[in-house]
Amino acid sequence: MSIGVTLLVGGRSTEHDASLHGYHHVLHELLQESSRITVDSLFYIDRSGVVHVFNQGPWPEDERGLLKGSTLPLGPAVERLRENGSFVFSLLHGNEGEDGGWQGLAEVFGVRGNFGPTLASALGMNKYLQASLATELIPELRAPRSVLVQGQSLDAQQALSVVGPGSVVVKPNRMGASLLTTCLHNPTEQALAAAISEVAPYDNQVLVQEFIRGREYSCSVYRESGKFVDLPVAEIVSQGFFGHAEKHVKGRARIELCSEDATTKAIRKVSHSLFEATDVATFARFDYLVKDSEIYFLEVNTLPGLMSGSIFPRALTASGRTIADLVLAAVGDYDSRPLRNKVKEYDISH
Repeated sequence: MSIGVTLLVGGRSTEHDASLHGYHHVLHELLQESSRITVDSLFYIDRSGVVHVFNQGPWPEDERGLLKGSTLPLGPAVERLRENGSFVFSLLHGNEGEDGGWQGLAEVFGVRGNFGPTLASALGMNKYLQASLATELIPELRAPRSVLVQGQSLDAQQALSVVGPGSVVVKPNRMGASLLTTCLHNPTEQALAAAISEVAPYDNQVLVQEFIRGREYSCSVYRESGKFVDLPVAEIVSQGFFGHAEKHVKGRARIELCSEDATTKAIRKVSHSLFEATDVATFARFDYLVKDSEIYFLEVNTLPGLMSGSIFPRALTASGRTIADLVLAAVGDYDSRPLRNKVKEYDISH
């Protein structure tokens, strides 16, 4: 029997475009699997936050077409998602997508979907806190020396002193896609202040990190029927720094799926442990640097990119799985989660 699925795409987010590109790939893949999955509705959140609803195909391909759906305010749209009975597969990236916001809405309203627990997503959009937790949970794991700059609190001299000599990386603490991430090879107080000022309108928490010159790896984690599937670890080969342009401009970097060795086994073991400890749902991607046999944690993506050339879909394909398998695994993961009784009365005598 075919499972009905609603695709939730777009979002009032700096990563709106990543969602649209992922939607194109996921939609194409699911339409090839109509015997197992039926796309029965589409909810598109435009860049201003208005929801556009489509209840039948043909499904729009571009943003102009997506804007032609019937519109709903957010509250009624969430209620419609709860009522329509199909499984919601969310492709909302970044702010108001995978930062705990929609996860909380889904929990409170009882929307059945791949949102996952609120805490895992909120941590997944805070690089500073997730690195702190990861290194606490796994003592042998390292993290780059970092300074979190909040608001106008920058002391450039102190920040450069903490991260140490050499190149530094400046990145938003709560954004993805390596947006506004820069590497300063000759950092000065003035250059650091300028890089932080560029980020500030989009995120007032900015991370200043030492630049680790090592090999960069990305580990896709996928759980199916309650068990991990060992997807191949990917190595990211770039010209020394893997930023936004290297990630999204063809030819600036290449992704190689690795043969199994001691390093990839160690990375996968760490990733599986962190996945379970933080209660991530169904799938994620963990990024690392390796230098002198030491593993440095960078970040987790609780909704990794699902574009056709992205790391996670490539790793999934290498294991013989499809996007349809991923969606069905998310359905099974949701349906198998134990129910919690949230109502318990008690007396207060004083």
